[in-house]
Amino acid sequence: MLSPQIHLRNQWLSLLYRHHQGWLMGWLRKKLGCPHHAADISHDTFSRLLALDNLPDIREPRAYLLVTANRLMINEFRKRQVEQETLQAVALLNADDSSHSPETICSARQLLAQVLLMLSEELDEKARRALLLARVDGLGYREIAATMQVSESSVKQYLSRALVHCHARLYPGAP
Repeated sequence: MLSPQIHLRNQWLSLLYRHHQGWLMGWLRKKLGCPHHAADISHDTFSRLLALDNLPDIREPRAYLLVTANRLMINEFRKRQVEQETLQAVALLNADDSSHSPETICSARQLLAQVLLMLSEELDEKARRALLLARVDGLGYREIAATMQVSESSVKQYLSRALVHCHARLYPGAP
């Protein structure tokens, strides 16, 4: 049987979700322009609350949800930036174009070497495997989950961990 405190917490979270999830989804759809990304960020926003051991005193639920969702969007933007820069470096190295300066090629090789080092030595096996399945093999969350025999939620966590780690290593001191 659940303790009264846990029961109250679950009731409060359920009520918060029922009253504000639709509103948050609408706001995110307008902001992101994509219902799928909006659903992911909305899900992650409420997942953050569920993961907290002690819930904060939330007097303005919508403001709290907006701040959390905005932080998640910023993190997602940063992850995509790292992905894009890595893909550009790989494309530059694979291009059969002699118009690139030696400095540009050297810089791209250094970036790629850093990413490969991070993947091979610094990331745990699950995060590394999920990242390679997503970015090299082009698999989606569901396919990666099936391949790794884990949940889609775990795949998202692995990918998030890998991309945050790569960003931190490529941009030390960046927020």
